[in-house]
Amino acid sequence: MKVLIFGPAGAGKTYVSSALRKSGINAFDADEIDGLSSWYDRDGKKVASPKSAEEVFTKHYSFLWSRTFLKTFLAQYPDVYLFGGSGNVTAMFDLFEKVYFLQVEANLQKERLMHSSRKNLMNEVLWASGKKRKPETVEFHVSMLL
Repeated sequence: MKVLIFGPAGAGKTYVSSALRKSGINAFDADEIDGLSSWYDRDGKKVASPKSAEEVFTKHYSFLWSRTFLKTFLAQYPDVYLFGGSGNVTAMFDLFEKVYFLQVEANLQKERLMHSSRKNLMNEVLWASGKKRKPETVEFHVSMLL
């Protein structure tokens, strides 16, 4: 079965995909799949990775998945869980048997995004307080996804 799990930044996509991989399940973080995604300008022309968030917004760039690449990637696995998102993620739904939206409460999302270890797409630290924080414990059940 091919399963897509998408959601906003800070919802836990990377964390859950990593935990599933450690359990021996074919789970992938879309951000770690070379060739799946690229940046495009508003005319649909591929552009180099932006150097800053400002460049993304001022030049109207979009982060998109390649449908052709994704179809080839998915064909390699009879069972696979893909975690991630892009500007055209909804156009990929038909490639999966199941699609889930990973929701997160606004307060928890803000806390995760503001954590000193969090980096954005440009690998820039969003915020750093210097405070040491106790790692959070997140409980999830793999059976919910299977």
